[in-house]
Amino acid sequence: MWPIRSALFVPAHRRDWVAKAIRVSPGAAILDIEDSVPPQFKPQAMEYLKSEIAELKAAGVGAFVRVQPLYDGTEAEIAAAVTDGLTAIVLPKVSSPAEITRLADMLSYAEGRAGVAHGAVGIVPLPETAEGMYCARDLCKASTRVRGIHGALSGPVSGDFARAFGFRATTDGSEQLFLASKMVLDSRAGGAMYPLAGIFGTPQDDLAAVERLIRKARDIGYTGVAVMHPSHVAVANAVFRPTEEEVAYFKGLLAAFEAAEKAGLGAVSYQGAMVDYAMLPLANEVLAEAARYQSKS
Repeated sequence: MWPIRSALFVPAHRRDWVAKAIRVSPGAAILDIEDSVPPQFKPQAMEYLKSEIAELKAAGVGAFVRVQPLYDGTEAEIAAAVTDGLTAIVLPKVSSPAEITRLADMLSYAEGRAGVAHGAVGIVPLPETAEGMYCARDLCKASTRVRGIHGALSGPVSGDFARAFGFRATTDGSEQLFLASKMVLDSRAGGAMYPLAGIFGTPQDDLAAVERLIRKARDIGYTGVAVMHPSHVAVANAVFRPTEEEVAYFKGLLAAFEAAEKAGLGAVSYQGAMVDYAMLPLANEVLAEAARYQSKS
């Protein structure tokens, strides 16, 4: 399932929207019972979770659930979410490693009650607080369940990250570069190898602006993105899919290096540049990703 290149937010109380989400082929759907669900509909959203997760699992789509920030009712939300096919819990407004530890314990209990293998459900911390952003590495190290930090890249409309950090989001986005890069580094340094970036703050129909943000997220080091609109899923999938030129380049690189090894060399000139063993992991990763996309075609 991991890395998940595209994740689409779906309000969990809109039961019929799950089928619509599946049709645009995201890597995962984020079933939301937090900000996109009015308070009076949250019980209904929780009631729908297990059937929605089953529908996603049958379609080969990952299932995240974004719960509310930790409170007295979190245990009930986790119990409503944990079932076969649940990929991860997204925990918003997280500030401290203790919150991750508490959530991990809840998941262990809920997995046991539901007959789900221990440790099957991951955690994706969403640190929309200044303290959470500052200690993101510690959030990731708090539990082996943590798969990746959930950061954000915004267009000119600011959200929770901007308010907590204090920056004013712009179209250029240079004010966000430090935070976005820090989230990626902290995630990987904490052992959570699949950081996600939320792509927000652009007009829904401005696909060019959405693509620019997704490309920036990819180039900074995020392994996938979470988007708000179904039309953005195809953009994300296309950005993260290796191009034919990249596939040809890395196939040629591996072939050139194989020939060099047979000649007793540990480095070789390839298309005008010297390459050695340090370049091989990336070549293999890109080709594996291309094969993964091909298998889904």
